Amino acid sequence: MRHRADFSFSDDLLSEAWHGRLRNLGEIVVLNSGRIGPLIELVSAATQIPSEYQSISFAGTFALKLRQAWEAGQPFGGGYGEQVGAFPLPLENLVEASNPDWQQWLLHAENAAKVKGFPAQVVASLIGALLDMEDNVYEHSGAAQTGLVAYTVTDRSFEFVVADRGIGVLDTLRQNPAYAHLADAGAALTEAIRPGVSRFPAATGRGQGFVQLCRSMVTHRVELRFRSGDHALTLSPTNNPLDGHQQLRHTSALAGLTITAIWRAETP
Repeated sequence: MRHRADFSFSDDLLSEAWHGRLRNLGEIVVLNSGRIGPLIELVSAATQIPSEYQSISFAGTFALKLRQAWEAGQPFGGGYGEQVGAFPLPLENLVEASNPDWQQWLLHAENAAKVKGFPAQVVASLIGALLDMEDNVYEHSGAAQTGLVAYTVTDRSFEFVVADRGIGVLDTLRQNPAYAHLADAGAALTEAIRPGVSRFPAATGRGQGFVQLCRSMVTHRVELRFRSGDHALTLSPTNNPLDGHQQLRHTSALAGLTITAIWRAETP
């Protein structure tokens, strides 16, 4: 079987894996789709249930390099001319530590988008959101060393992913008594994108990271996917510049939180 890497496919494979059926489906080759978000979710799921994903292979090189980078803690994609890369997160917050390798890698990702002619304001907004989400891993995941930041640039899009295999949004928000009642990860994701929602009390003024990312989405045509536990929440641009369409889907459980953002250039 050969199939393009999209989110529906990655969700279906994980469902089969949880039911112990994936390894019985035979060899499955995952083809490139131009997106890295689904590939990162696939690699994360394979780490979670390795015995079920032994028959899964990838047609391109990104998934293999991603797996190796995530295991070894070594980034790639920060060199001249490269248009895709990943940076595994160490225990120490890269931003607070002013890590020079991280700064160079991030600058390269930003410049790679600008070279394609994408608007500087859009790129700056996306990089700012990426930094907020990177900090979110250290702030809330409980397992920063499992974190990863990735990007890819094509002629028509700029995509970034921030992922971790930590405690997930539901357990994070339940640390705040105001959200201890949340029933599942879907309810947690829905709350998490509201202003001021955080594992910290409302009086602290925390919980603005998701909101900033959502505002970037509605302003600059960014589509977002938040994947945590057994739910995925997608925010898509609409014709209303002040709002976006929300779609919440029940899925099989994937550890931690994976955020994928993609900006697409307008069709000429």
